[in-house]
Amino acid sequence: MKTKFSLPLLGSALLLASCGGGTPQPTVDRTAPTVSLSGAQSGSSVNLTASASDNVGVTKVEFYRGATLIATDTTAPFTASFAVTSSDNGQLNVSARAYDAAGNQGQAGAQVTVNVARTSTLYQGVWGWAVADANTEQIIQRGAMILFDEVQNEGRRVAVGGYTNEAQTQTGASLLGPITAAGELETFFSYDLNAESVRAYLVASDDDGRLENYQGSPTFFGAGALVDRVTQQPNRAVYVALVQVSSEVPEELTAQAAAKADARALAAQAVQRQFRTGAALQAQALKVSGIQQEAVNLLERR
Repeated sequence: MKTKFSLPLLGSALLLASCGGGTPQPTVDRTAPTVSLSGAQSGSSVNLTASASDNVGVTKVEFYRGATLIATDTTAPFTASFAVTSSDNGQLNVSARAYDAAGNQGQAGAQVTVNVARTSTLYQGVWGWAVADANTEQIIQRGAMILFDEVQNEGRRVAVGGYTNEAQTQTGASLLGPITAAGELETFFSYDLNAESVRAYLVASDDDGRLENYQGSPTFFGAGALVDRVTQQPNRAVYVALVQVSSEVPEELTAQAAAKADARALAAQAVQRQFRTGAALQAQALKVSGIQQEAVNLLERR
């Protein structure tokens, strides 16, 4: 016997089939987490804390300094930290991104004020330098030098930095301090700043082993030699003046350029007005090879 279905009953069956038999569809999570961010400097670190919440749950929080990811935390409280130095002083932009299991993300940003005390190193600051021929007393070369670090050499502190000539066609590493022995005051310039091996350009020693004063500025004045780039042998006897015009290096480039210009001019005046005797030159020339070797070893060990 055939079973007969009425049209209303058949219509209901078709409707149920088209709806998947009445099974509820899963709800898609499109709600992004909410997040807030706070940060503060503590000593030489910046500590960040993010408060994040979500209708389902927060799976992780990423922390950024500018565009750089610095840390990821997967459990509350969400925190991160990073180190800062005096070069970071000012306002730093930081941000946090909170994620849920569906990949939704919320973001918050903040600014952190950084103020790390600048550490003082030996002879740090902006210096001028000038080199004059020992026989003609004519200036051969001049430029600016910035000392910003120091190294220990058998218990002696030696200042380290970099120099450039006035035309900015030559730049290299520079040293100032007791390179060979306690009680000495010596300087060394290399030909190149980042060469694989250190090659000497200028070597000199202050005749009285201490900084003097020229127009109110600490001044090195001594005798030495220029060194041939290829043979690394002294090839020209010279007098050298180094004059410090600032114990701080200006961060603003225009102010830094002005300080360097003042330093170059002052060093040129100093070397022209403070020539020593030929006897002093001969005494200092004997030290050139010793300073050169010790300075090369010191820079190559850094």
